[in-house]
Amino acid sequence: MIQRPEMVKAVANSNFQVLGAKPVSDIQDAEYAQYRRCWQENPATFVVREFPLHLDIEATNRCNLRCTFCDKLPLLDKNQMGDMDFGLYQKILDESEAGRLWGLKLSYRGESLLHPRLVEMVAYAKTRGVLDVYFNTNGMLLNDDKSQRLMDAGLDRISVSVEGTDPVVFERDRKGAKFHRILQNLDTLISLRTRKGYTKPRVRVQTVKFPGLDLEDYRAFWLSHADEVAAIDYKDSVNRCRGLIDPDWACPQLWQRMTIEWSGAIMPCNNDDFRHLCVGNVKERDVASCWHDPHVNRTRDLHQQGLSHLVSACDGCPWRTAQIQKTSR
Repeated sequence: MIQRPEMVKAVANSNFQVLGAKPVSDIQDAEYAQYRRCWQENPATFVVREFPLHLDIEATNRCNLRCTFCDKLPLLDKNQMGDMDFGLYQKILDESEAGRLWGLKLSYRGESLLHPRLVEMVAYAKTRGVLDVYFNTNGMLLNDDKSQRLMDAGLDRISVSVEGTDPVVFERDRKGAKFHRILQNLDTLISLRTRKGYTKPRVRVQTVKFPGLDLEDYRAFWLSHADEVAAIDYKDSVNRCRGLIDPDWACPQLWQRMTIEWSGAIMPCNNDDFRHLCVGNVKERDVASCWHDPHVNRTRDLHQQGLSHLVSACDGCPWRTAQIQKTSR
């Protein structure tokens, strides 16, 4: 591990708020506890592990919905759409086993359940020793068969995105979605889990924090259909705020994770929508060399010095903007 003197502070998960949660029924082992401790401590102390703690692997960037507030798909052309090749996925996970990857999210953009081999991807990750395998979904395709096969494959967590509690408003903003179907799919998943005697996957329902949303009502409604309810900050990827300076802020992702697009392009964060920090493709490079790439290390150095605004990918980053504006209030 590489550790440098602390100059500024990177706060992990500062964009995420748990509104309510039911007790965790399974006991996590010591390695999982170490993973979660490193998730918090490594960004705060600027420790660079030999291999990323976590990977965001984009199973697909295709989506079955057209949400009015989507911050990713509007930035893509049709010729940029696709699914990750399973052989490429196996290559990444085989290397990740040697690097002792702890966390894996099978989503970045798009709807993960559209990938025809998603269940196999989950199962393969578990055979390679990944402790925490999960993905985000809009929940529309989470039918009985998919739910059962994902449980059998060893899925640890699943996050279902649902804005609000009003079906009319929800279906207006999430074009193509049906509120009652998502509700039914959630209840079926938890019922199947109970009948099979599983403790996983842990089910989270989450929303983007839109103005006017009553988070207490949201928590009260959805906690009866999930294990956890959460809210995340809204990110405006289109109207970018450039020139924002905060000498006391650094992005935690640079010390936690890397993102791999379905095509194999790899970046050190999941908000680099224009690939400014892309250091190659995992078809030609291994993940470890990308993690320690001089370009990535230079970016870490600038963040650690409070100069993140000098990084072209970070100046105007909607995630960075949301975090800095929140801490400056």
